Amino acid sequence: MDYMKHHRLAIGIVCMAIISLVMLTQECSWSAEPSLKINADKHNSEKKVKDNQTPYKKDHKVIVFYFHGNVRCFTCKRIEQLTKQAVKEEFGEEMKNGAVEMKVINVEEPKNNHFIRDYRLYTRSVIVSDLKQGKQERWKNLLRVWELVRNDEALKRYVQKEVKVYLEGKES
Repeated sequence: MDYMKHHRLAIGIVCMAIISLVMLTQECSWSAEPSLKINADKHNSEKKVKDNQTPYKKDHKVIVFYFHGNVRCFTCKRIEQLTKQAVKEEFGEEMKNGAVEMKVINVEEPKNNHFIRDYRLYTRSVIVSDLKQGKQERWKNLLRVWELVRNDEALKRYVQKEVKVYLEGKES
């Protein structure tokens, strides 16, 4: 009798774990169809540089996107928070002069759901986009943020490194 009780308990725990995993996956995922059509914000890429700011090329901008949906788990909010910190801490001057921009976008709003196709999103994501002369040259989904979310400094260094690569025009 004791054996059957433990067996049922173990099966119950496994079932609850599977249900929890499925719910978490549903909360943090989207379907995506591959296609790429980005509408760059040309006006923002032509901001003027003031004398006391770091010079940058007016025709070059790096945008860091954090894409989320309506339902936001603790981990998703944490990735957003750390990404914002990383960008502000390392690129504050570049943000002031328009060379770097941070955007947080809910892709479940009808006007924004094109980003799911544009960047082939399947979950909450950090995307670094390199714009030259108002046109997107390249972009990268920073997938490792999920792996590094429990290590604040490592996640911030990762985001900073990837943004710096695009800002300097290097290949990553």
